[in-house]
Amino acid sequence: MKNIKKYSGVVVPMVTPLRDDSSIDLDAVSVLVNHLIDGGCHPFVLGTTGESSSVSFESKVALVKKTVKTAKGKATIYAGISGNCFQESLDQAKVFTDLGVDVLVAHVPYYYPLTQNHILNYFNQLASAVSLPLIVYNMPMTTNMSIDLDIVEELSKHPNIFGYKESERGEERMEKAISLWKDREDFSYLLGWAAKSYEAMLLGADGLVPSTGNLTPQLYSTIYKKVLAGDNQAAQKAQQKSDAISKVYQENQILCNSIPILKFLLSNYNLCSKNVAMPMIAVSGTDENIALEKINNCGNDLKSLNSIE
Repeated sequence: MKNIKKYSGVVVPMVTPLRDDSSIDLDAVSVLVNHLIDGGCHPFVLGTTGESSSVSFESKVALVKKTVKTAKGKATIYAGISGNCFQESLDQAKVFTDLGVDVLVAHVPYYYPLTQNHILNYFNQLASAVSLPLIVYNMPMTTNMSIDLDIVEELSKHPNIFGYKESERGEERMEKAISLWKDREDFSYLLGWAAKSYEAMLLGADGLVPSTGNLTPQLYSTIYKKVLAGDNQAAQKAQQKSDAISKVYQENQILCNSIPILKFLLSNYNLCSKNVAMPMIAVSGTDENIALEKINNCGNDLKSLNSIE
């Protein structure tokens, strides 16, 4: 049986529920957080799927406060502090810590191109300056920079860096990373490549970070738990179904299109509104009908979408 680390399981990069005036929809935050927890998952607010770079500081505080109030004691709460200004990231870390989150997550600053030495120095400085555990987040799709695994290995030695969240594609890279840290009790590997969830768990990954988990948290909990239990057949069925659902909003789409489609799907099941923050544009008309037709082929309601039966 795999040793379960402190930071493990299914961590869903939660969308940020918005009202028509772009303020945080606090009621929907509670609905969505409870949906994730009921599905056996932990909420990760203010990540890429949460439109973190487009949300004001005031709104971030409101989102975190409501998430903590809803989830505290029932799940581990991850909060993103990524940004281009180091001091602003520290300020967010301080406020979020005081509000009661459990873990901080950050990717590299993305305005200036960085060398690997810059990246090493940045995360070492950040981890030393915050009081909560830090998870290093590699997201080349938005930062246009990749963190070398050798640098992550160096960072893993920092006493306040407890894990690595990987969203870069590449099976060889995934296999190497998991092999480096699967036997480390003090450092977790969390995969943000949902299509490889089953494979990563077989290799010894500690957790999964799937955006589709906003809609189907239970499917990813099934992948995670069934692999650990040795029921690979059930885990594979959950992977196949989650892949089909992910394609509804991700296939042939850039990120600025896929997130609005995901939010529309969530609105269809009364989990939040379809509102997105600028520069994204909410889905409407023909695109809504296409998404509904595709999702209905996967299941008629939330229960059936989350089931492998």
